Amino acid sequence: MTTSIRQGSSRSRWLRLAGLPIGLCLAVAVGACDGGKPAGDSPSATSASAPEPGQGLRGSVDEAALAAYRGMWQAYAKAGLAANPDEPELARHATGQALSTLKTGLAKLRKDGEVIKGEYESDPHVVPASPSTEPVTVSVQDCLDTTRFLTYKAATGALADDVPGGKRAVRATVVRDGDGWKVSSFGVQAVGTC
Repeated sequence: MTTSIRQGSSRSRWLRLAGLPIGLCLAVAVGACDGGKPAGDSPSATSASAPEPGQGLRGSVDEAALAAYRGMWQAYAKAGLAANPDEPELARHATGQALSTLKTGLAKLRKDGEVIKGEYESDPHVVPASPSTEPVTVSVQDCLDTTRFLTYKAATGALADDVPGGKRAVRATVVRDGDGWKVSSFGVQAVGTC
C-alpha cells in the first residue's frame, strides 16, 4: 500500500532534506523508511494496529516496527518544515544512530537557512526476521519516492538546489526500546535504486 504525506510545497532532494551527504546516508544503511500517514495523525503513528487473527505475536511486532518507521518519517517531515532538530516526536520514534542522523541533518538545514516541504510516498515492509518469534530487532525495506519532497530556502521559498528527488531504496533497523519500538538506524540509497 502506498502512502503519502503532504507538508506544503515540494522539496528538493530527500538526502538534501536531511542535510546530509549521500555517503553518510549510505554508511548508516541498515533498514527502511516510510512516510506513512499525514503528520497530523501522530497518535495513529505511535500505536500499532491490532494483528489479524492468526498473526500472533510476530504480526503485532511487525506492525509495531512499521508504526515506528512511519512515525519517524512523519516526525522528520514535521520537523523539516521549520528545520527543528529539537522536535520531540523524533525521539518518540527514533533512537541511537537514526536519531543522531536526523537531528544532525535538521541542524544543518537550519544553519543553511533551509527547510523541507512537500510530500513523499512510501510502501515499507518487514523483512523476515530470525528468530521469527519474539525478535528484538526488525528490518524494514522501503522504496521512498522523494520526487515532491524537496529542500527550500526558508527566506525566499525558492528551491535550495536543482537536484531532483526520486525513488530511493531504504533499509532501516527497528529495535525494541523499553515497551515500544524505535528506528535505530537507516540508510537511503541514490535516486533510481528502486
